[in-house]
This record gives sequence, structure tokens and C-alpha cells, in this order.
Amino acid sequence: MPGPNDLLRAARKRTASAALPTESMSRRELAEAVNAWLWRTTGKRYSLDAHTIARYERGSVRWPGAHYRAALRHVLGVATDAELGFRAMSAPLPVDVAASTVASSSDEHVVETDWQVRALPGPAGRPGALRFATALVEGLHRDYQAARYAEVAAALPGVTDTVTGLVEGTIRDRHRQALSLRCQAAVVEAKLATKFGDGITAYRAAERARAAVEEGEDTFGQVAAAYQLVCALPHLGGADEAERHAASVAGAITEEDPTGWTWRGMLTLMGAVIAARRADRVEAHGRLVEAERLATCLGRDGNIGFTAFGPTNVQIHRIAVAVATDDPRAVLAVGLALDVEALSPGLHGRRGQFHLDNAWAHARLREDPLAVIHLLEAERVAPQFLRSQRTAHTVVGQLPARERRHAVPGLRGLADRMGVSA
Repeated sequence: MPGPNDLLRAARKRTASAALPTESMSRRELAEAVNAWLWRTTGKRYSLDAHTIARYERGSVRWPGAHYRAALRHVLGVATDAELGFRAMSAPLPVDVAASTVASSSDEHVVETDWQVRALPGPAGRPGALRFATALVEGLHRDYQAARYAEVAAALPGVTDTVTGLVEGTIRDRHRQALSLRCQAAVVEAKLATKFGDGITAYRAAERARAAVEEGEDTFGQVAAAYQLVCALPHLGGADEAERHAASVAGAITEEDPTGWTWRGMLTLMGAVIAARRADRVEAHGRLVEAERLATCLGRDGNIGFTAFGPTNVQIHRIAVAVATDDPRAVLAVGLALDVEALSPGLHGRRGQFHLDNAWAHARLREDPLAVIHLLEAERVAPQFLRSQRTAHTVVGQLPARERRHAVPGLRGLADRMGVSA
């Protein structure tokens, strides 16, 4: 009989109660927080309860379902399953079970699995281990860009464990490559946390990315880590620091090549958005012009470093600047001339952002049918993205009050699917 899961219980005890901040989070609060996070990230309703949390803490269940593990990591502020005392089952599952996500009718919290967890390689020296880990990390990036956030959250710990095994079991060039993969996995974690407004987790992940590449002497890995730090800081109230850091790192990149143009461009775009949020239109415009110049140097819509940087992404950020300065007509003017299909395939999150920003602009101008058209298109291309965005919930929540049923088809169904009271 397995012993109690002291790590999980300790993590819960370290976490403050939302109702009584001087007290620890109760099992009931933890279950409710898990269910709430899963609803926000997947759009599905889950029913974890205090009794099941107690089973986890007693050690009766050592490997909860992938979505529950992801939610528990998020709520309790840890990076890996091991920090919560979770261990995968040692006996291999049958092939037909391993190929899909399975839930037992008697306990839907227990028997869920996925290929990323079960496909972990053996020793770091095994042939193909580095290629395998690289494919896993690149898969995380692609899933994130495709706005499959729940899938990324579920797969991330298994991929992180795989990469950690490589870091600990390799030397020389292979060790440096493994450290680069550790950086990239942490970058994905930072991106995901930033997407959901979790500045603390994003900052920690960005710092882990930085530490990995500093040891491995990976220059552009350091820039990627710095960019994620810039993205995390505004969620911690550090927009001024983020803006200065973006300018400093961009200024230190001297390479006149596609990688240099890409990273200078991304940091400059982030600086433009931050300037717009503090209502400095002149500085924001100047940075957009510089980013546009760098995109022209690149000459195409690329995806170097999984950044999606290029002329189209610059225009998407121009729209973001217009949103930040509350200029809906500018949003629509840029959007009218923009073909988001020019973006690289798979960039569903970027496409979803374009449609959400256009929906916001039409709603501000009381052009509700057009707003709903863009919202429905955002839902079509990136449903998890749309559900994750506060702006989307705000717009969808405002529209029903001025709806004419014959003029705004689809609105009520969209509100229901997003869990917005209509």
C-alpha cells in the first residue's frame, strides 16, 4: 500500500486560502480552483472534489489525469509533477489504451494518460534521445502557437522530465544542446503562464530559461529568455522595467541576419505595446516603424524561434497598439488591409488575436453584427484562445444587452459556449 503524498499536502498547506489569506488553502478550495482553471483553459466542466484531493494526499491515487495534474501544478505554483509527489504507473498500459485518453467510469480522475508522458526515452545515451527530446519541445511550441493550451499544459511536465534526463546524462556538445532544450521548454511554460496572466509562474520560467542558456552559452537562447521576462514583468506591475529591459536587450543585438532582425523586431514590438499602454503614442509609433523596417529586412512572414515575426505580425501588433490607445477606427483601418492568411500555417493564436481585436473595435463602434462575425471566426480558428481572453468575455457579455435577435445571429450560442451570461 503506498504511503501518504506529503509533497502534495505540503504544497497545498503553503498556498494561501483566497477566503482567509492567513490560512492555508483547504481541500475544497483547491478542488474548486482546479475546476475553475480547467474551465477557463479547456471550456469543459470538471468535478474534482475535496474527497478526491484527500485520496491524492493519502497516496491512494499516485497518477491523476493529465488535465488534473496540469491544473494542480498551476494552482499550487510548481513546475513538475514530481514536486507534487506524482509518479507515473510503472506497468505499461496496453497499446489501445495508450493511444488515447481514457477515463474509468468509476474514477474519472485516475486513469488519464497521453503519449507525451508514456513516450519518455530511456538513458540519455540511447540512440536518438536528443532528437526525440527536440521533437517533443518543438511540438510544445507548435501546440502553443496553434492555441492548444490545455494540451501544452498536460504535456509540459513529461517533456520537462525528458529534457532534464538529457541535461543530467550528457556532456560537451550534447550537454549544451540539452541545456538549449531546457531553455526552450521553460520558454513555453513562460508563454503559457503569460497567456493566462500568471506573472509569477511566467517570471520563474523565464529565469529558468535564462539560467539554462547562460550555462550553455546560447546567445539567442538568452534573448528568448529575456523576451519572456519582458512579457512577464507587466503582469507583476513592472511595465516600466519591462520596457527598459526590452530596449536594452534589443540594442545589444548587433547581428544583421534573419535571427538578429527577428529578435530585435519582437523586442521592439513588445516595447511599442507597452508604450501604447502608458498612452505614449509617439514612442509606440516610432517603435512600430522600426519593427516594420526590421520585418522588411527579413522580407517574409517567418517563424524563427517560434516568434511568428514578419510583416504581417508587425501589423497585428499595430492593431494591438491601436487597441491599447482606444482607437477602434485605427484597428479597423489596419485590419482592412491585412491578410492574416499570410502568416505561417499553424499560427492560430495570432489569427485569433486579429479577429478578437477587430471584434472589440466593431463593438466599440456599436457595429454588433460585425463584432459577432469576428468573434465566431476567432472561435473557429482558436477556441481555447478565445475562451482564455478577458477581452472576449467582456465583449460577449456586453453585446446581448443591445442585441436584436434578427440582426446578430450566433451571439447567444457563442455566449453559452463561453459560459458568459447572456
